[in-house]
Amino acid sequence: MKRLLRQASRFGFGLRLTLALVGSLLVVGVVAYQLLVDHLYEHQVDVYAHLLEADAKGVEALGRREPGALPVREIDGLLETIGRRRGAVEAILIGPDNTVRAANIDAMIGEQESDSRINAALRHGETYAGREGDPTLEHAAFEFVTPVRLPGGRYALEGSYTSASFDASTAEVRRVLLLVLGLAVFGVGGLFYAFGGRTLLRHHRLALQRATRDGLTDLPNHRAFQDELDQALAAAHRSGEPLALALLDLDHFKLINDRHGHAHGDAVLRQTAEALRAGRLGDRPFRVGGDEFALLMFGADEKGAEVVLQRLLRTLHAEDISASVGWATLRPGQGAEELRGQADAALYEAKRRGGPRAVGFAEISDQVSVIGVAEREALRRLLGEQRLSTVYQPILSLRGDVVIGIEALMRPDPSLGLAGPEEAFELALHEGSVHELDELCVARALESAPQVSADSRLFLNVAPRTLEQDDGESGWLLEALAGAEVDPGSTVIEVTERIGARTDAVVHSLQRLREEGLGLAIDDVGTGNAGLELLRRIGADFVKLDQTIVRTAATEPNARAVLIAMATFARQTGSTVIAEGIEDEETLEFLRGLSAAGMAPGTVVEAGQGFLLARPDRCTPSAARQAARSVAAADA
Repeated sequence: MKRLLRQASRFGFGLRLTLALVGSLLVVGVVAYQLLVDHLYEHQVDVYAHLLEADAKGVEALGRREPGALPVREIDGLLETIGRRRGAVEAILIGPDNTVRAANIDAMIGEQESDSRINAALRHGETYAGREGDPTLEHAAFEFVTPVRLPGGRYALEGSYTSASFDASTAEVRRVLLLVLGLAVFGVGGLFYAFGGRTLLRHHRLALQRATRDGLTDLPNHRAFQDELDQALAAAHRSGEPLALALLDLDHFKLINDRHGHAHGDAVLRQTAEALRAGRLGDRPFRVGGDEFALLMFGADEKGAEVVLQRLLRTLHAEDISASVGWATLRPGQGAEELRGQADAALYEAKRRGGPRAVGFAEISDQVSVIGVAEREALRRLLGEQRLSTVYQPILSLRGDVVIGIEALMRPDPSLGLAGPEEAFELALHEGSVHELDELCVARALESAPQVSADSRLFLNVAPRTLEQDDGESGWLLEALAGAEVDPGSTVIEVTERIGARTDAVVHSLQRLREEGLGLAIDDVGTGNAGLELLRRIGADFVKLDQTIVRTAATEPNARAVLIAMATFARQTGSTVIAEGIEDEETLEFLRGLSAAGMAPGTVVEAGQGFLLARPDRCTPSAARQAARSVAAADA
C-alpha cells in the first residue's frame, strides 16, 4: 500500500509540474504573440510614415520648380508612382479648400475630402500616422497624412495602404509561435513529466552556477562569496573545525592599467586567479571586486593560514605580481560580518606597510585603528583644504556622436599620496567621513554645471553609505543643486551596484531623489550583487555595465551572456544601457552589432563611455562635449 501511495504521489507531482509548465508556456506564448504583433504594427507604421515623409519632400520639390503655379501634372505623375507601390490604395493631394487637386485615381480629383486628420494637417500642420479612419475604404488599414508647402499655401498629402504586408508578418509570427509552443508542450512537457523535474532542476542549478561566476577569471563572484561565507561559518561552528578568511588586493593595480593597458591588467587578474586555484585542495577562492580576491581556508588555524598565504605570495612574486593580504581566523560565536571586517582591517594594515605582505588580524587586534598616520593625514588635508579637482568624461550614443551625458569624476591632489578616488573613498569610509567627502565632490562638480548643454545630463557619483546615512533626507544635495542653479531634471545621481550599505535605506534615499526630479544611474552592473534588486525596487534611467564585463564580452561566452542578460533586463525596465571601458575598435564594433532575442543589432547597448570615445578632461562639461564630438567625428 505504501508503495502504491508513493507511486501515486510521484505521478501527481509529475502531473502537476507538467500542467504548470504547459500553462506557463501557453501564457508566455499569448503574451509574446501580443507583444510581437504590437511591435510589428509599430514597425509597419514607421516604414509607411517614412515613405510618406519622403514623398512629401518630393512634392514640395516639384512645387519649388514653378513658383506661383501648382505643377498638377508632375504631381499627378508622382502620385501615380506612389499608388503603384505594393499595398498602396490611394495617394491624394488636398488643397487648402479641402478639394482634391491631384491623385493616383483620376475620379477623385475635384472631390471634397474633409475629416479631423486632414483638417489638422491643413490648419495646424499636424501629421498623422496610424489606422485608416475612412470606413468606405474597405481594403485600407493604414492612413498617413502630412502637411506640404506648395504655391498657394499649405496642402495635405494623404496616403492609404492595405494590411497585406502586416497580415503576412503576423501570420508568420503566429505560425512560428504555434510550432514552438506545440513542440514545447508535447516535447518539453513530456520529458519534464517523465523525469519528474530533475532535468529542469539540474539546468536551474547550472544557470545559478553561471550567474555566480566572474566572467574574466571564472572564479566565484561576490554574490557566491557572501552565500558560501555564511555556509562555511555555520559548518565550522557546528563541527568546531578551524576556518580562516583571507582578503587579497593587488598593489598599484590602477597604475598597472594606466601604464600597460587594461589588456595587461586583465592578464594579471587571470594569473592571480590561477595562483589562488593552485593552492590547497578544498580551499575556495573568489573574485569579490575589481582587483580584490577572497580565499576561504577550511581547517586552517593561525599558523596554517600564515603558511598558505606566504606560499601564495611567493607564487605571485614569481609571476611578477605584487599583492597585499589580510586574514583572520574564526572565533567561537563570531559572525560573517565581523570575520570579514577583521580580515579587511588586516588587509588595510598590509597595504599601509607597503606590501607585498600578509598580515593577520591577531597581529593588529590591539590597535585602535588600522589606518596609518600618513593616510589619515592625507584624508584630513583632502577634506580640510579641499585638495581635489573634477574631470569630466562624456557618455556618447553608440549610434552617432550625440552626447547623452557627462560624468563628473573626482581626482585627489597627487601631492597627497593617494592612489586615486577609490582609495580616498575607502579611507573616508573607514574614518566615517564618506558623507563629508561626497558633499565636497558634488560641490566641486557643480561649479561648472551651468555650462552643461540642454541635450545632455550631468552624472554625479554618490556613495551608497552616504545615501544610507541620508535615509531619504537628501536636503544637502538639493541645496547644492539650487545654489549652483542647476535643474534637478538635468542631473543624474550615479550609485554603484556594490552597495556596501543597508539596501533599504539606500533605496529610500534614491526614491526621494527621484521624486525631486533627479535621474538615477546604477554603476558597475555585472560584478556586484545589488543591481537587479535596485532595478526591481526603484528602476533606473541608466544602467552602466562594468568595464570588466564589457572588455571581455567580445571573446568570452560567459561574459557575453552576463552582458546580454543584464542589458536585456535593464532595457525591459526602461533603462538606457551604457557600456563602460570602451577602449578599442573591436569592443566598439562588437557592441554596435550586438543583438539579443527580440532586439535589433545596435539596440542592446545604446551608449558608451571609455578612452576610445573620449578621455576625462579638466575642461568644462560643454568643452568636454565638444571634444567628444571631435573624437567621434575623427573616428567616423
